Amino acid sequence: MRRTRRRHVLFLLTAVTGATLAPVAPSFATEVAPPETVIETLADLPERAVAGGEAGTPVVETETPFSMIGFTLPAGADEVTVRTRGLDGGWSDWEVLDREVIGLDGPDPDTDEAREAATDASEPLWVGDADAFQVRVDGEISDLAATLIDTEGLSEGTVAKVVRHLRPRAVPVVAEASNRPAIISRAQWGANESLRRGSASYATPRFAVIHHTAGSNSYTKAQSASVVRGIYSYHTQTQRWSDIGYNILVDRYGQIFEGRAGGLERGVVGAHAANFNSGSFGVSVMGNFEVADIPAVAVESVARVVAWKYDVHGIDARASRTISHGGRTLNVLTAHRNVGSTACPGRYFYAKMGALRSRVAALATGATPAAPAPAPTTPPTRFADVPLTHGHYAPIEQIATRQITSGCGSRLYCPAETVTRAQMASFIYRAFDLPAADGHRFRDLDGKAHQEAIAAVAKAGIANGCSRDRFCPDRPVSRGEMASFLQRALDLPLRQSPFVDTGHSVHDRAIGAIAAAGIANGVSDRRFEPATEVHRAGMALFLSRALEE
Repeated sequence: MRRTRRRHVLFLLTAVTGATLAPVAPSFATEVAPPETVIETLADLPERAVAGGEAGTPVVETETPFSMIGFTLPAGADEVTVRTRGLDGGWSDWEVLDREVIGLDGPDPDTDEAREAATDASEPLWVGDADAFQVRVDGEISDLAATLIDTEGLSEGTVAKVVRHLRPRAVPVVAEASNRPAIISRAQWGANESLRRGSASYATPRFAVIHHTAGSNSYTKAQSASVVRGIYSYHTQTQRWSDIGYNILVDRYGQIFEGRAGGLERGVVGAHAANFNSGSFGVSVMGNFEVADIPAVAVESVARVVAWKYDVHGIDARASRTISHGGRTLNVLTAHRNVGSTACPGRYFYAKMGALRSRVAALATGATPAAPAPAPTTPPTRFADVPLTHGHYAPIEQIATRQITSGCGSRLYCPAETVTRAQMASFIYRAFDLPAADGHRFRDLDGKAHQEAIAAVAKAGIANGCSRDRFCPDRPVSRGEMASFLQRALDLPLRQSPFVDTGHSVHDRAIGAIAAAGIANGVSDRRFEPATEVHRAGMALFLSRALEE
């Protein structure tokens, strides 16, 4: 059985958007960071014959416990049946997980996101805590792989847990409009922004689509954020969508969670109803309401957040209001089953759609919306070229707050520009508060910027020259050089690199050191690309991680 394990270290200074009709600059609050998300893929599962011609496995013991499970299915298999063993030793009932249907769920066809999406993934299942599973499938077990996700910190050590609680993280907090319900931001529920890919797409919303996640109904209120992190991880890592599919999620206790990144007050195109994502926003309630009734508090929260979104986008909230979209006549508040062949949002929830429309109409104020979808000309951020939706907003803001950088110009950070060796020296000089040095040995620095920083990092033994008496200050820094700089600055023990493309690099063991410390991950497929140039956005991420050491 092959195991592939990924740890996604979470940084909570993450991209989060303003939540009022007019963007405002965020303030920051401190919260205990959630545990890091661990994703493990098990392939080459053991096989055991089961009745009915299906293939199955014996009990598969896992090295680490998990809170969510899903599968990559064999060709021709439309579902998989699974049961899990809890940490208390008890077994769950058998659960059927359907294959996610292309053209029903997920991104709109003919988009880059759809072209990159997996076509063989099952829906995920929240299990709370488990350390073993059994599975049955109509297909070859050799073509089946299990994805195990732990968002609860089930394998987190005592020391790590204590340190996490003693070192709270800063999260952006945005002032709320009076008619906006409380919404738990991506930063607050713990979105690891490095998991999503690309930038958000926008289209003016004209209607809402209501869903259920079809997952567990047995999670606790305290576990809800972990459930959202699990869905986000599964959508991006197993189903290979660019971000979580839903625009907004609501738990059975009425808590509302920001979904897809890009701005709650903007028309972010989701991946929740294929062919109907553009021009809509998707709200999903966490649970399976085909088998159980939906709590009234959850329905009320759906009504409140939909009414607020209608006011933001100027959507007519009248219960009888319809539009034409995709060749269909739809109510402006429609259910997933009305735009695709599915039972979603479940029969119990669907029965309440009429009452939900009336409640939304009563709550909506009919306020004139602010300027629609286009981004504001002047983003409410420190740097105009690093909006709140930028994938590296959090680490850039962190190093700017610590006065490690002041940007590259007036309100600019230039995140895509490469970092030179001289600039790298200044970043490290400020980040680690190095003492100044008297003079230097490099003959190519006279009159150059960053001379003081270069002298300091050279004296500290962090940076060598590119030759005996030259520093090459204008040469771009490679990922391998960056690893050596940070390994020396932090005095990390050298280690063998886990990456397949670093064996011939002089920086191999430094790369192993920063990888072991969680400062740098590979690019893909166990590759580090040591010769690739480092950009300013990436440097901010490396430094923010290094400063946690």
